[in-house]
Amino acid sequence: MGCSAAKMSGAAAGEGGGGGGSTASEPSSSAASAANCAVSASSANQHQQQQQHINAADVPQDVAPTVAEYVGSYSQLEALIDAHPTQFTAALLLPILTELLPLVVASIFGALVEVPIPQLTQSVSIIVAITRWLFILEGGGNWARWKPHLEMLYLLRGNRPVVLGDDNFGVFGSRAAFIGEAEAVRQWKILSWGVIVSFRNQLQLMNGNTILRFHICPYTPTLFASPVFPHVPFDPTDPPTKLSGLTYPNYTSMVAFVLFGWLYYDSDFPCIRSWVSWRRASAARRRVVAVLAASPSDEAQWGAGAAVFDKRLPDVDGVVRHHRLVVLGSEAVGKGRLALIWLSDHKFPSDVSVYTTEWFPHDKTRNAVMRMLGDQLGGKMWRKEDEVNEDRQATACTVM
Repeated sequence: MGCSAAKMSGAAAGEGGGGGGSTASEPSSSAASAANCAVSASSANQHQQQQQHINAADVPQDVAPTVAEYVGSYSQLEALIDAHPTQFTAALLLPILTELLPLVVASIFGALVEVPIPQLTQSVSIIVAITRWLFILEGGGNWARWKPHLEMLYLLRGNRPVVLGDDNFGVFGSRAAFIGEAEAVRQWKILSWGVIVSFRNQLQLMNGNTILRFHICPYTPTLFASPVFPHVPFDPTDPPTKLSGLTYPNYTSMVAFVLFGWLYYDSDFPCIRSWVSWRRASAARRRVVAVLAASPSDEAQWGAGAAVFDKRLPDVDGVVRHHRLVVLGSEAVGKGRLALIWLSDHKFPSDVSVYTTEWFPHDKTRNAVMRMLGDQLGGKMWRKEDEVNEDRQATACTVM
């Protein structure tokens, strides 16, 4: 058998034990008995591949360890182990798991997260730890929602990835504590445990349920069980959130604005363009309002590689104050680069600011800005043509 892989359907979600948690039961032979596996066999000329779906138990026992070396997920490996338990000793499993861990991490997070092999003295302890971590990662839900945040953290951390270890996966003290959190909150607590956001002052971003807002003080978010933004559908896995009087359509938006605050105040993140309008009836200002009202999931509006986050401030004199943050990662502005577009609309004024790590002349950032904002608003902003009344003066890149 050439390039072979076993694939189990219906991977469980949750904890692997030892401080983690789960929304489903632990991996077990009963779950694997119904698992479907896939074996990818290479053709003789290696130019064509054909995938055949089989049961893990149908893999010949004497080749099961060889097939296990080519699996791409923990659930696939689990199915083979449960079907052929006598074939997998600790000595055989350890190299398979140590090869599998970085593959799974890379498939979920790319280069933004690293999970080193645990430095333990006993092979069995290492196997238990890696198995638990893989189970949490694979069954942990939609980790992709955190890609823009991890790109911001990468910049905040001096172009270094987030590193996860046993403390991250064991951040929940009990199974009940793990299950009691919304999916996005669980994920963020794992990813952010121990993350330092200010190297000058060694400030920790998260402490239990609290999150630190740019040198002020820690605040505890409040989650809502119903939608609070009309253009953002309610998602129970990523619920609306309130923090220090500010309202967000989801937990991920709250975290995004907090991270942007740290980038704004505590890093060299250049603001390359800003625009402000005090003319409420102008076409450019009306375009700001339209962009703020566009659905965050409208890919035609935002383009590939963009993530959209919202914040609403307390109403003043009946006027809703809405801020929007558009994060453009590597897909939009180039590998290793990050750009942010800030939009806001108050009674007075409306403003747009653009931040980017792309080198001058910022072509990819400019193209993304023009696509999102349109030629009129985008052109005015790029040319720095503010719309300021005679008794007003524009302010540059003031967003917080």
